[in-house]
Amino acid sequence: MELASVQNQTRVSITALTLLGSTLLATIAMGQQEQLKQKQQIQTLAVVNGQPVTRQQLATESLRRFGEEVLESIINKQLVFNECQRLNIQITEKDVNDEIVREAAKFGMSSERYVQLITTQRNISLDRYKNDVVWSKMALKRLAAKNLNVGPDEINERMDFEFGPKVQVREIAVEKRELAQQLHDQAIQNPDSFERLAIENSLNPNSASIGGILPPIRKNSGMKQFEDIAFALKPGGISEVFKVQDKYFVLKCERVFPAMELPPDQVAAAHERIIEEITNAKLATAASQLFQRLQTEVKITNVINDPELSAQMPGVAAMVDNAQITKRYLAEECIVRFGTETLETEINRMLLRQALQKQNLQVTEEDVNAEIARAAEAFGHVKPDGSVDMDRWLNFVSQGDRSRIDFYIADEVWPSVALKKLVASQVSVTQEDMQKGFEANFGPRVRVLAIVLTEHRQALKVWQMASANPTKEYFRELAHQYSIEPASKNNYGEVPPIQRHGGRPELEAEAFSLQGDQLSKVIQVGEHWVIMYCVGQTTPRINDFDAVKGELERNITEKKMRAAMTVAFENLRKQSQIDNFLTGTSQPGALASPTSLRSGN
Repeated sequence: MELASVQNQTRVSITALTLLGSTLLATIAMGQQEQLKQKQQIQTLAVVNGQPVTRQQLATESLRRFGEEVLESIINKQLVFNECQRLNIQITEKDVNDEIVREAAKFGMSSERYVQLITTQRNISLDRYKNDVVWSKMALKRLAAKNLNVGPDEINERMDFEFGPKVQVREIAVEKRELAQQLHDQAIQNPDSFERLAIENSLNPNSASIGGILPPIRKNSGMKQFEDIAFALKPGGISEVFKVQDKYFVLKCERVFPAMELPPDQVAAAHERIIEEITNAKLATAASQLFQRLQTEVKITNVINDPELSAQMPGVAAMVDNAQITKRYLAEECIVRFGTETLETEINRMLLRQALQKQNLQVTEEDVNAEIARAAEAFGHVKPDGSVDMDRWLNFVSQGDRSRIDFYIADEVWPSVALKKLVASQVSVTQEDMQKGFEANFGPRVRVLAIVLTEHRQALKVWQMASANPTKEYFRELAHQYSIEPASKNNYGEVPPIQRHGGRPELEAEAFSLQGDQLSKVIQVGEHWVIMYCVGQTTPRINDFDAVKGELERNITEKKMRAAMTVAFENLRKQSQIDNFLTGTSQPGALASPTSLRSGN
């Protein structure tokens, strides 16, 4: 069934958007009445082990978390609608359906299949998808049309970025110019030492672990200084010292990739795609500017965030000119958009509270503060004196909006503390754990080049080619040609050094059995096959176990705790009877089974 055949199902909603009239009051009132009428009959939205989650609970939580965001979108949509009315811009149902057909065609899908996929993924009805997504985007495009033009220079820049020449370099990044100059001079005297110098000195942990190698640098990537210096180098060339922000860099050019030559039909397709991508990016900016202008032309009163106005107008969320947006309508809209995820959060919280109560455990404010401090320290939010910078961490996790700290505590900190309480007695750190942890974190690692493949036959073929010419240079070329893993392919086999006890025992055993310039056998790792070329082993910087014992024990304890928490929560979910009426799902839980009841569980 194509989209045209479902027009009768959606004609009322589309017609309402295009022909309803220009008053805010009529539009908002109709939406409020219809939505409330449809939703009033379901008052219990979930039952968790016999304990209900009511519609009012979910409305309160959804409104508290998403009310401001949803209110802004309601107001903005109405402003767009009014502006379309003022400018006599009409978007018909046919326009909307044609747009969906066009979008589906880009993915090689029928419109019916595309709509089914989108509505399922976004958990919205076809009616809402057409009205809130497609219509709104088309309206914004028409209102902002003059700001969405894409010029030839913009297309050429993007084409150059995607298909133009690239250069791959190794980097050394340090904090002091003097050290950068010393390393530069050493590299000039012995260019082959650049890789070792990067490993030993560079402050970028991701690139340092693989000898300073970076993914190929493209033109117009937004790092002009870096680009200019990199593209000025020839293979084997080493740059002068230069500064970017707070670090000093030295680059060595490994290889230059020529621009890709595309046939005319692919160029045309690329242009079409790029124009659409740039247009969509411009649309976001144009929409923001449009809303700012329209909001100055209409009297908008945010009642819900003003205690005095809320007291004067109970039940009102906002006023747009003389039209009311009620709190009840806003809460229901929050449920429609975010109810599924909010309800899931409430169900999980209820499960944890029930489990804590069963074991007579409590989460205290002291527990919560300790977990926040742990997280802050783990992510490096520490003051110069070594104390934890809690304020900076909370500002970071709330993205500068301190009003959202409560959500961080409720959604992340409290559940984490609760689960730790539930599994604390199950977690212990043995001497074997400590020894393995020390070897994994501070022991030697094997530096290898790697080729990752999906078929054993192909892996054997590549291994035979590498065996016939067992040199590092040839192995790099094979990695670039055959490896299906992006990093090893783009970086000519360069991968992070392999540690002990990293969770890949067969690969680790083979890697640590190799000597320098030795080729591995073909190793199966999950669904892939790996071939390695040993470059050598790293030299441990820390050999004193006692010096890191305390830090190591804390890290291992936290790691084992997290693993136990995951298992405990999964078991808690499986054992619980959960009926979710919002999503229409139900699970009896192990506690409800006759076997479980007879066993006393």
